[in-house]
Amino acid sequence: MPLSKRRVALVAVLVMVASTVYFLRSYSGGGWSFSDYKNQKLTWIACGGRFMCTDVTVPVNYGQPGGERMQLSLVKYPATNQKKRLGSLLVNPGGPGASGVEYGYAAEYIVSKKILESYDLVGFDPRGVGGSSAKRCLSNSETDRLVEANGPPVDGLDLSILEKNSKMLATRCEEKLGNRLKFLGSVDVVRDMDLMRQVLGDEKLNYLGKSYGTYLGLVYMSMYPKNVGRFVLDGVVDPNLSANELNKAQAVGFEIALDSFLTDCITKKDCFFKGTLNDARAEITKLQNQVSEKALSSADGRVATGSILVLAMVASLYDSETGWPALNKALKDVYKGKGDRLFDLVNGYVVRDKKGHYPSNENEIAYIVNCIDRTDDASPERLAQDAKRFERFAPHFGPYIAWSTLPCHYWPYEPVRPPVELNGKGSPEFIVVGTTRDPATPYAWATEVTARFPSAFLITADGDGHTGHGRGSTCVDGAVDTFFLSGALPARPLRCTL
Repeated sequence: MPLSKRRVALVAVLVMVASTVYFLRSYSGGGWSFSDYKNQKLTWIACGGRFMCTDVTVPVNYGQPGGERMQLSLVKYPATNQKKRLGSLLVNPGGPGASGVEYGYAAEYIVSKKILESYDLVGFDPRGVGGSSAKRCLSNSETDRLVEANGPPVDGLDLSILEKNSKMLATRCEEKLGNRLKFLGSVDVVRDMDLMRQVLGDEKLNYLGKSYGTYLGLVYMSMYPKNVGRFVLDGVVDPNLSANELNKAQAVGFEIALDSFLTDCITKKDCFFKGTLNDARAEITKLQNQVSEKALSSADGRVATGSILVLAMVASLYDSETGWPALNKALKDVYKGKGDRLFDLVNGYVVRDKKGHYPSNENEIAYIVNCIDRTDDASPERLAQDAKRFERFAPHFGPYIAWSTLPCHYWPYEPVRPPVELNGKGSPEFIVVGTTRDPATPYAWATEVTARFPSAFLITADGDGHTGHGRGSTCVDGAVDTFFLSGALPARPLRCTL
């Protein structure tokens, strides 16, 4: 389910934090009012180097603030120059399911020194994630089954197996989370963000959101336009597309990214394949069919099906710098009947360690949030139609991405959509960064959001990979810095090279 995943390569390489303890913290007695939540005093404790950590208490159900409560985990990198301090800068790496606390620990790599001088950079785990009242739905083996059957009814997987695994996820999450499952969607995360703004003492929310984090940002400025400060949304999700439309666009995005990888690869001596781009596309199709007919072996006893091959390609296409070389090596191994390198790519993507454990609930939260947010049809009949339709535009990814949303068909609760029209009416100017060959958040989404949100300013990052800020472009990063520090936008639409 690629949309649900974020890949921040820099963080994956550079972040070093203590293991997070995943547990459920909630309170049901002694009802609170909204003023109690807004006026709560935070206790910050040192948690490594300059970093400070705390918890914020929020209501599970904002419609019943006096009911059950939960705590959200925050990490802060205090502004290095308190005299120049402009307030807090909330950051979110994407997901759903990604830890903003872990992301926050990479503060020195997320933004420039100038930004760190002027802002308290604050990362947060959204409700249900990491240290914010997280709880696993599935065992390690059950998660393996879900990951390995993430695709269309091919590869030796008939529809009954896909349905069984999808029902398993929905049933287990309802068993483990009960009524709380209703309140883990994006709308309630956005409400939490506004509460955090107030508790942190900021009149306006300043925000850097990436990938799925851009969706949170767009919902926020639509629900709370008067509370919007300086917003930068990088790798933007079009919030007005249906889930099926998002899936189609993303399938095309990964197809374009695959073409970029193949175009680059066939010019190199060590490429897995020699020939033209069309020949290379055909070779990928051949390998997919080959693996579907005969799964590949791996050292730990697992077998790599066509679903695993596609998921490995998805994982590698997020990052052209490290992902492309890794994919080339993995494809070379496919010819040898070996699936270990494919699983290496997949394991990094789904956050599975060498012992076969999933230390977080990231994969489950991705489904939970997507299913809560989704309002359109996810029935097997509709997904079969979508798979055929998507295949015309994205033959290597379309059917897999279409079928990845099947668990939503069995979800036990009705979806929750934002209570307002998503157009940002009344919000101040903000920046949208769109990367031209971004596989996960296609550039077309950035142009559509810019056209629909009247206060949006588009920065085009011409290049490959997911997102554009913080990847070494002085053009992109300089414009973002200027905006955060002064509120000034470039004089005209900006096109930069990555």
